[in-house]
Amino acid sequence: MADGIQGLAGYRWLFWGALCIGLLGDFLFYGKAFGISYPLFLLAMYALFFWQARKRIPLTITSGHAFAWLLTVPILMLAFTFVLYANEFFHLINFVLVAFLFVVQTMLLTERHHSKWYTLGFVGEVLEAVLLYTLKYARLPFVMAKEWIKARVDREKYGVMTKVLAGIGISLPILLVVLGLLSHADSVFSYFLTEIPNMLFDWDTAELLFRLFLIGLFALVFFGYLYTLFGPREATVALPVKEGEKNKIVWDGIILVTLLTIINVVYAAFVFIQISYLFSGQETVLPAEMTYAEYAKNGFNELVTVTIINFMILLSTMHLASRAKPLLYRMIQILLSLLTVCTSFMLFSAYFRLSLYEEAYGYTHSRLLAHAFMIFLFVLFVIALIKIWRNGFSLIRSYAVVALIGYVVLNYMNMDAMIAKNNLNRYYMMGSIDIEYLTRLSYDAVPVIMELTRDQSVGDSLQDVLKYKREVLQEERSWQSFNLAKYRARQYLQE
Repeated sequence: MADGIQGLAGYRWLFWGALCIGLLGDFLFYGKAFGISYPLFLLAMYALFFWQARKRIPLTITSGHAFAWLLTVPILMLAFTFVLYANEFFHLINFVLVAFLFVVQTMLLTERHHSKWYTLGFVGEVLEAVLLYTLKYARLPFVMAKEWIKARVDREKYGVMTKVLAGIGISLPILLVVLGLLSHADSVFSYFLTEIPNMLFDWDTAELLFRLFLIGLFALVFFGYLYTLFGPREATVALPVKEGEKNKIVWDGIILVTLLTIINVVYAAFVFIQISYLFSGQETVLPAEMTYAEYAKNGFNELVTVTIINFMILLSTMHLASRAKPLLYRMIQILLSLLTVCTSFMLFSAYFRLSLYEEAYGYTHSRLLAHAFMIFLFVLFVIALIKIWRNGFSLIRSYAVVALIGYVVLNYMNMDAMIAKNNLNRYYMMGSIDIEYLTRLSYDAVPVIMELTRDQSVGDSLQDVLKYKREVLQEERSWQSFNLAKYRARQYLQE
């Protein structure tokens, strides 16, 4: 657009490539469950991106692009979860997260950003690229088509054609109003009017038009995004920064020392009680008429909430504490370290409580995710402890990397199989199991659940559910939907 028709002509192959990606998406996804189709589609998008990048920008493996290239590992690992596992909860998140990481990676490789990737400014640039520029440039193929038609049709015919199209556009709203009034005025006319769509179209034609619409829509959006990366962009003017915004707000050191001292005294007393109650095995000191399982349940949510509050205190204090007086700031560092240690004990206490509760009432998604969340919080506190004593350490960058690694690990834990196995072990020890919950797990858990079919006391109640799962799996036969977990489940169920 900025380069004129000659500049846009250089991007026609980009549009045809985006259209091929849209057609591939229709072939892989329409009417089919996700499976091997998802990573294949991602590889196709990578192929188009690198093909265009080689023609327009130098792509080199340098230290400045190290993080961008390393993002390929989690992106591909998350994409292949659609092949390896059948957990629909993670599939839903991964569908969005892989697309987001792809956008982040391609923006970093093409250097279409000004802020560091671990700052809020970069998030704003990503949103600007996706929501503003992508939608803005998605209309360029229509401009290209218009110019192509103008170049091949003489000026007089082109003028007549545009006027005819304008007349059709103006007549449509008038025609809709008139037809509505006439159909209400005469029932016979209304009947024939409603029969016209059935005479012109059938359901197959309507479905074909809908699929073509989806193909075109995705092709336009993907073209708009790639043009955002490779095409010219208008220069933006930096907004002036007010003098008042340059001065960083700081908290008084004496107030912070007083606040942190009081909080740490309370937490230290709490940690001492936790050690005596939970970790020394003294069940006799529990309150009267309270079992270990009830004690484990009580206070778990509160402990996690307090941990999150402490995390916010820690982050805000590190960011806003005054460093004008070195001795006072050193005291703040010591108190923050003590706060981190006490909070780590609280996390361990909450983790231990949840383990006791699981032993009494069984294992579920929410409880296993709570375990993972507490481990994640503990790692964040360890990183924060490093930041307390090293001012140059980047906290947000480390948190982003740890969060991404932790989420990928969580995907590859095979959570449903782990839940089923733990519940089976609990059943063999205690004799109680929630069959209904087990049958709601994904196909990842089928190989473990099949062990129960040999148990006469619960095996009969599984037969109907397993039969239904087998019938559903028999219906999914397209190679695009191939999933290893479903394939293994089908093999087990056929036996």
